[in-house]
Amino acid sequence: MPSFKPQTSLAEFIDSERVAIVAEWETFARSLLPAATGMSAKALRDHADEILTAIVRDMKSDQTQAEQVRKSKGEGLAHRMGEMGRIHATLRIEFGFGLGQMVAEYRALRASVLKLWGKNGTDPIGVIRFNEAIDEALTEAVDQFTLTTEHYRDQTLGMLGHDLRNPLTAIVMGATTLMSAEELSDQSVGIAARMLRGANRMARMIADLLDLTRTRFGDAIPIVPAPIDLEPVSRQVIAELEGQHPGGSIVLTCKGDLHGEWDNDRLAQVLSNLIRNAIQHGEANKPIEVVANGSAEDVVVLTIQNAGPPIPEQALVTIFEPMVRHTDNKQNTGLGLGLYIVSQVVIAHGGTVQVTSFDPEGTTFTVRLPRHAKAAAAQVGGGSSNPGRDDPAVAETAPSPAA
Repeated sequence: MPSFKPQTSLAEFIDSERVAIVAEWETFARSLLPAATGMSAKALRDHADEILTAIVRDMKSDQTQAEQVRKSKGEGLAHRMGEMGRIHATLRIEFGFGLGQMVAEYRALRASVLKLWGKNGTDPIGVIRFNEAIDEALTEAVDQFTLTTEHYRDQTLGMLGHDLRNPLTAIVMGATTLMSAEELSDQSVGIAARMLRGANRMARMIADLLDLTRTRFGDAIPIVPAPIDLEPVSRQVIAELEGQHPGGSIVLTCKGDLHGEWDNDRLAQVLSNLIRNAIQHGEANKPIEVVANGSAEDVVVLTIQNAGPPIPEQALVTIFEPMVRHTDNKQNTGLGLGLYIVSQVVIAHGGTVQVTSFDPEGTTFTVRLPRHAKAAAAQVGGGSSNPGRDDPAVAETAPSPAA
């Protein structure tokens, strides 16, 4: 058992008894963590001594009451434990630890120290400082663990999406060839047509995954602006989607000058995603109204409106976030990326996209595009106001530094 000298503080105890603490922690951690099975003592103790050194240094440092209050709220300025927590998290990921297992390690370390300290030590301030240091290290470790695993996941999704494109292209080409073969029966042609529709849907999902991974790594969705007329782009997209809204119609209204410098394919993607969203969530027997308004000199406005119940207020907050669906519609076979991709493409053009949803008017998405995407793109990062932020029925995205 550790021996206590008169007036020994908890920091001094940890410093002098670190060998016993690390051994106790190893035994405790090994019993808790399935991931520790088969790991060597050296690997399991990894950075334990360095963490204890950082804890002792933090506990012995001067700290006012105000600083202690800020630190308890995660607002401390020193962050002495942060680096140790980040390094430890990265190494634990390499050993295959899960987040819960890594958190249990810190619980084990805390329990080991307090168990050895036991009832013989009297240093209430030291115990508080010790818990603060452990909490700071744990917070940093959890943050690092989450960021690293998200990074690995996004890399995996990107590689998967890239590698799936070639075999999917072969399927599309094969199905297209079969559909044009004269010797096939109507039933066989129908099967080939279903294969082609399924492959095209998969292709859209893969494209969305690649766009998601690109933006998650900090890159903007690439655009290639060129002089185009938005009216034929809109008519082509509507012609492709009319068959998916058999109970109603998709009505296009064009006003003013619809010429500008935009990425033709990306704007078609924006329109397609918004109209598909309207088809999926709107009333099946009501028309979808698409309006392209070029009356203003420096901006063109697109609106897509569908009838139906309003979007819940809580869903509006996250409607442009990835992997989020604002409905329980079981017919939704997508990945929940459509509106996120819309927002990122619009931002890449220097524009904004807004949604309003009221009863009985329905839901309206409004896209504002500057006529010259290159000039507008230079403004991205300057910040913008959000006039719909205080309205529970309005959500908007705009250029931001994160874009």
